[in-house]
Amino acid sequence: MSSTANGTAAAQGTRAGAMPARRRAGILLVTGAALAWSSAGFFTRVVEADLWSMLVWRGGLGALVLFAFLRLRDGRDWLKWWRPSLQPQGRAFWTASLLAALAMVAFIAALANTTVAKVSLIYAAVPFAAALLAFLLIGEKPGRRVLAASSIAALGIAIMVAPGLVGISLGAGTGLGGSLGGDALALLMTLLMALLTVHVRRYPDIPIVAVAAVSCLLSALIALPFADPFAVRAGDIPWLLLFGPVTTGIGFVLYTQGAQRLPSAEAALLSALETPLAPLWVWLAFAELPDLATFLGGGLIFATLMIYIWRDRAAPA
Repeated sequence: MSSTANGTAAAQGTRAGAMPARRRAGILLVTGAALAWSSAGFFTRVVEADLWSMLVWRGGLGALVLFAFLRLRDGRDWLKWWRPSLQPQGRAFWTASLLAALAMVAFIAALANTTVAKVSLIYAAVPFAAALLAFLLIGEKPGRRVLAASSIAALGIAIMVAPGLVGISLGAGTGLGGSLGGDALALLMTLLMALLTVHVRRYPDIPIVAVAAVSCLLSALIALPFADPFAVRAGDIPWLLLFGPVTTGIGFVLYTQGAQRLPSAEAALLSALETPLAPLWVWLAFAELPDLATFLGGGLIFATLMIYIWRDRAAPA
């Protein structure tokens, strides 16, 4: 009996000790994902290739990494999503893939036409936009906290884009200047990602890694007719070889693996590190600073996001 009890106690101790290790691994993985995602602005600045060629390289290589991950994870069943996707019920899969692909195109185009800080901070409003769209499209009623946070985020976006609408500048900033077109693309990306969030919530059985892989491929195919991917300069090739694998492939794999080990609110909080890190890298590398309007409006959005996620994390289960 004593040996059995000791063995049971040892097993319980192992399980108890495994939980902190699992959580630590989750924190490291999700933080790594945020670091990977935050490098997209850096890559768009360091690469001199045209927008469409950049999208072909990024999407094609990102898809390769994600398909390789599916092969490693699922073995011979790595294409198990393909046959169902061709059935009538597979429309949800292709809708998700197309939304994600269009969001990728809008994202890179926005980065090419306005500051990295502005794109990152407008994108931070996705959870609030998704909450409002969920109410409009699937009848999911948002709570008062969501409505308040969404209103503040909308105010932050208005502060950022209003100077471009009226043709004034609140502080010059440095580096690439913002533009109304770039702001519109960032807003389009945010809307598309919010729609994708609602769509996945409505169809939770969609194989999300396969969606990510196919959307990368679709984004490359969308860009291909306008691109000349093999005419890029030699100095761009090492960066292009990293761009897609790091920002889409590795980032997504790290997040999906890390989020399984953490409460959803904690994973969201850690992944939000992408928002301040993205402008940090381009400031360090290229001295790109946003203007005052972006600091004010973006700061309002980011503070709202952090408070919202933190309160969600602190709420009783």
